Amino acid sequence: MFNSNLKEKFIKAYTTSISLREACVSAFNVFEKYESEWGADLCTKSAEELQPIVDASVGFRARSKHLRMRILCDYVKWCMKNGEPGACDGMLRVQISGVEKMRQQTVTSPLHLQVYLNKIFAPENEETTDNIYRCFYWLAYAGMEEEEILKVRISEVDFSNMTVKHNGKEYPIYREALRAFKNCVNLTQFLYKHPNYSSDKIVYKDRAPGDTVIRGLKAPPSTQTVRVELSRRSKEAIESGITDLKLSYFRVWLSGLFYRMYERELAGFPVDFSSAAAQFMDGKSYKLESGRNTREAYQRKVAKGYFEDYEIWKMTFA
Repeated sequence: MFNSNLKEKFIKAYTTSISLREACVSAFNVFEKYESEWGADLCTKSAEELQPIVDASVGFRARSKHLRMRILCDYVKWCMKNGEPGACDGMLRVQISGVEKMRQQTVTSPLHLQVYLNKIFAPENEETTDNIYRCFYWLAYAGMEEEEILKVRISEVDFSNMTVKHNGKEYPIYREALRAFKNCVNLTQFLYKHPNYSSDKIVYKDRAPGDTVIRGLKAPPSTQTVRVELSRRSKEAIESGITDLKLSYFRVWLSGLFYRMYERELAGFPVDFSSAAAQFMDGKSYKLESGRNTREAYQRKVAKGYFEDYEIWKMTFA
């Protein structure tokens, strides 16, 4: 490794994992010959100087590519934080495949999702039916399967423990989601905005009968009805320039999965998407051939796909 003393100091501070330390050494070795030619550490180079090297040298397999880029970016940020002479943000501005798409199709945190929801829906305190669409997305973010969201009952919402208990599983209620959930649980009427009424005329209408959380003014909505409405809101917001995010049930679900996995990773737990892959495959049938093409092999493939997308997600919002 070029400038090995500095890089070894970083690795020691960065991780105690043997495999991750080996990945750090591998990432730095890729750049060693270029650093030797420059006579300078990669942390001092511009994005324009680094981009062709990243394009040519880092892009092996998707999994290793994004892991290496995360290590290199974290190294440069560490150098800048510790006042290494000449350290700059060049590596942080290098473009990698998939990042821009991920930025436009996922969110990084509950706060990020709330910012998006505030752009496409009326405020919670206006007490409109927009609250049910907010809760739909919050349950998606919490990890609930799409077809189950419309079945959640008011009695399953536990504000004391900030969870939704449904079908033997618990899903978190994030702080940013609390107002929408309280409205959908407690309100018996929603504000009705009629296009022909003046804006100062307030009309409340009874909610549809039943005890489900996702319940508006008419009969409980179908999954397709919710999809159409969310798609319409998203399209209008993009066309009006309010946002460039293109979210859907799955993209919000995936964002929540990655957010919780990242929290676990920061706490020292291994990154493992096998449970998410099993959930994805649960209840589905697949036409699999004998030999290596087994259900277990397909599940590992799904888990690997999540992992690769997770690495891109982390790079996107680093």
